[in-house]
Amino acid sequence: MNYIRQLGVLIACCVAGDALSILLHGALPGNVLGLTLLLLLLIFGPIRLNHVEHTADFLLQNMAFFFLPACLGVLEIFAQIKIEILAMLAVCVLTTLCTATATAFTVHIVFRLQHRESEEAFDHD
Repeated sequence: MNYIRQLGVLIACCVAGDALSILLHGALPGNVLGLTLLLLLLIFGPIRLNHVEHTADFLLQNMAFFFLPACLGVLEIFAQIKIEILAMLAVCVLTTLCTATATAFTVHIVFRLQHRESEEAFDHD
């Protein structure tokens, strides 16, 4: 019964997020608003972590099930997209490399800034 109550809390946040999205005329997606609402409720205390923890852990551990409809949808239209599969794979590889490069440069810059700040603090002492 505990799982059903916890699932009810999570579904209520999702439905409230969807309703809020409708009121905002779709300015923000309902799922984002629902998660934001859940976060605010957790931060400010009406909902405690133990009110949703076990069901949320179960959903996270079984997240692969939520990707099945998307994978099946791709398989359903594979005949239409197979002529462009090399271009799509090239885009995936290229964007992955760009993301990794941008992340590496960002980390490098942050490390250099942190090292410089620690040297300046050491010089002042």
